[in-house]
Amino acid sequence: MMNKIVFIIFMLGFFVQANAQHNPQFTHFMFNKLVYNPAYAGDREALAASAVYRNQWLGIDGAPTTLNFNVHTPFAGKKAAIGLSVVADKIGIVNTTFANISYNYRVPVGETAKLSIGLSGRIEHGRLDFSQVNAADVGDDFITDGITNNIRPNFGLGVFLSNKNYYVGVSIPTVLQNSLYSEGGFESVYRTYYAMGAIILNISDQVKFKPSVLLSYNANAPFDIDLNASFLLMDAFWIGGTWRLDDSVDAILQYQFTPNLRAGMAFDFTTSELRSYTAGGYEIMLEYIFEKGNKQLKNIRYF
Repeated sequence: MMNKIVFIIFMLGFFVQANAQHNPQFTHFMFNKLVYNPAYAGDREALAASAVYRNQWLGIDGAPTTLNFNVHTPFAGKKAAIGLSVVADKIGIVNTTFANISYNYRVPVGETAKLSIGLSGRIEHGRLDFSQVNAADVGDDFITDGITNNIRPNFGLGVFLSNKNYYVGVSIPTVLQNSLYSEGGFESVYRTYYAMGAIILNISDQVKFKPSVLLSYNANAPFDIDLNASFLLMDAFWIGGTWRLDDSVDAILQYQFTPNLRAGMAFDFTTSELRSYTAGGYEIMLEYIFEKGNKQLKNIRYF
């Protein structure tokens, strides 16, 4: 039975990677926006670097593991921004790596908000290692021998409106309909569209409430919605929960060590049919904001 589950997981991952070109999901989506939207680059108003490691479906062989690194900064008097996002994703024998270089131009909206219009260039690399497959039927036409590699270019578009208390954004990270994996007859590819938003509400001097949402649509994959509700206590401790449609409920814990440095963990508890085989997964996140010279951050940056 477990072998069947592993095969199903592999096939699911292959189908999503090959047909949908779907970006990996992150429970820390509200703190990891550059991977979805190139217009977010520079929104921390300083040079910022972050990393997220995700281990999904613990206890299942071949389950997804994902590593993401981001760095971005404004320039030209904060009228523009650039960023780099690198993702390495592995599920079963499928290895996908992509790197985005983002640029956006920023214009003021009213007295406090800014609108960013972003463009990203993307290199996608897909690798299938069929040597790891133990075929039940020798000579199966679906399973070839050796390793296949494919590289494709792509680009993305995004719009992001924000101030210190809220943000909303829409994006298409992959405009071109590339297929990294044509083996086995998987050819059709569809774009993924994202919409995101959040707001900070002051409950008291010591407590802030931040609801967040991430919506994603792909014509060849299930509709996804992530709803998060988080509380910031004493401008130091984040605690919150996320509901992911037909997949999991998640807990998020973060600590703001300084206005520059924060670290956090997320724990996913599976609610789908896979709950009989795995309790869920986890993420680890680290972010640091650099300041020039002796300038210090006086307040934490919520987004």
